[in-house]
Amino acid sequence: MTELIQNIMNTVDKRTVQSNCKKIIKKCSFKSDKDLGNVTELAVWLYVYSYYEYAAAVCDILKDVKFTGNYTLWGNVDSALCLKARILREQGKANESAAIIRFINEYRNPDLYENLVKWFTETLDKNINACLESNTKADAKSWRLLKLESAIKYKEGGKYG
Repeated sequence: MTELIQNIMNTVDKRTVQSNCKKIIKKCSFKSDKDLGNVTELAVWLYVYSYYEYAAAVCDILKDVKFTGNYTLWGNVDSALCLKARILREQGKANESAAIIRFINEYRNPDLYENLVKWFTETLDKNINACLESNTKADAKSWRLLKLESAIKYKEGGKYG
């Protein structure tokens, strides 16, 4: 993992990517929501910047994380694997993509998605707009990234109401 992250740092000259790489190299526990979030965020930024192979490789860091019943931790794994499925689908590898989605959907709890549409269509946009109005562009950027990550997660994985 460290070698992959170091290669990314040496190749991708984007502040957001560099920042996440440094956080992951400093500490990456698969039992920490924050650390798993850094891995997922790095993968999404790499996808945004069209470094698809690196994004998929970063997603693979989480492929062997086991579901323990903790949806807070699992949400980041779910997001990363959905991103990997999207990349594979976009590359024409539909069977590999579908296998990932079948795996993810084994652990999806429909009750967790009950208020998803309202959260996604209202809350995220309100948060983005509030940050822009208060001139906190960095926070708005974070909310936009979460919106993209969520859109990929729920579009690829499906199974929500």
